[in-house]
Amino acid sequence: IKITYIMKIQLLIISLLFMTNGFCARGLDKAFQLLPQPQSVELIPGKGIMYTDLKFVSAASDTLDPILGALTDVLPRAGHMGKGLFLQLSESNVPDSPEGYVLEVNDKGVTVTARTEAGLFYGCQTLEQLLEDSRDFDLEIPQMKITDYPAIAYRAVHLDTKHHLDRMEYYYRMIDRLARYKVNAIIWELEDKLRFTRRPEVAAPNAISKQEMQALCRYAKERNVEICPLVQGLGHAGFILKHHWELRENPDSDWEFCPSDPRTYEVQFDLYLDALEAMPYGKYLHVGGDEITAIGIDDRCKATGKTAFELQMIWLKNVCQFAVDHGCIPIFWDDMPLKYAGIWELALSDKSEEEVVKVWNTDKLDEAIGLFPKECVYMRWKYEDATTPAHRRLLEWYHDKGLKVMGATAASAGDSPFMPRRNTRSEYVKGFSQLVADNQLEGILATAWDDGSPHLETVWR
Repeated sequence: IKITYIMKIQLLIISLLFMTNGFCARGLDKAFQLLPQPQSVELIPGKGIMYTDLKFVSAASDTLDPILGALTDVLPRAGHMGKGLFLQLSESNVPDSPEGYVLEVNDKGVTVTARTEAGLFYGCQTLEQLLEDSRDFDLEIPQMKITDYPAIAYRAVHLDTKHHLDRMEYYYRMIDRLARYKVNAIIWELEDKLRFTRRPEVAAPNAISKQEMQALCRYAKERNVEICPLVQGLGHAGFILKHHWELRENPDSDWEFCPSDPRTYEVQFDLYLDALEAMPYGKYLHVGGDEITAIGIDDRCKATGKTAFELQMIWLKNVCQFAVDHGCIPIFWDDMPLKYAGIWELALSDKSEEEVVKVWNTDKLDEAIGLFPKECVYMRWKYEDATTPAHRRLLEWYHDKGLKVMGATAASAGDSPFMPRRNTRSEYVKGFSQLVADNQLEGILATAWDDGSPHLETVWR
């Protein structure tokens, strides 16, 4: 069995991210399994082409060649006899999307038309899959017209490197694989795996240098993958507070910063700056902020007269302002406000609509709305079924308050979904993706936590 065919089976979960608004390419031979499935496939009578038929690549004078796959990158970039791959930019008869494209197969070869270079890139990635299947199954690619565009603009995966790093070569190949299946973003949870220069004590001995990360981000950008940093703040701070005991909220725990000590922000902002310099092309800065257990118990916090929730939101306001001042959009895990309001457990539940109506109450959230920074994206994470009545009501609350929301599902939530197979979360991924598309949220993130230290290879499927 060909390696490429095995990869397509493993990557079914990625296709589920983008199946919304698409349909199965009925009429194509079953060997032609396009991931993600295109929005539209129209079969046209006539003779198709084999993977060996393309002899050259021709781009219009105003068109830059996108990064091509293995089967098309070897073709000469000049007109020759025979069938060719024709690339062209146009605003006519193409989807109204910066990533959309039209791919046409006919007796002259293949034409890919798009509004932008990103659209051309994705059209060529689709073509690469067709050519591979033609090769692997010795089948003719039929004459057809594919019209495709994403239902979700920001399609991200989470890379968590708390517990281990691979060689840099692995991350380059990872980007190739993500781009191939039209994943266009990575939110990279760095913890101590970046060689911080402003706070070198935080970095692990094997950390990635800023220069290495910058080179990887350039490579990703060329393939339409945007890499953004996640540097944990307020909580989950053990990798920092094991060095900075003076900034602990609880002297006996390295979990939380004290949000009332100005030095907290000096340290956090230095780490943010290093991360943004290492990942210079992303539009987001994920500031963490989740799963806080003990804020307001320290004398510095007590002296403010603020509640624990107020202190958390003051911290959020400060870090969000930092992000905006440095040209980024802040992202914040949203669980702590929901726990404060007493609706966290309800939002996680699978109660019926009738049951939810009886107990749903957002009064505390409504009263505190002035504390929610409007420039922030609230990452609504739910790793099980996101389509429940309570969770839909929560998304409606965010919408009614004019707050920006991004969905976060899970390919891995502390364990490996690869072993045993029944642990797959594909239906949860699909369900939340549909909600994101239907409600036009800011995007979707598939988290891949390595708390149990599963290797990323176990979650590709």
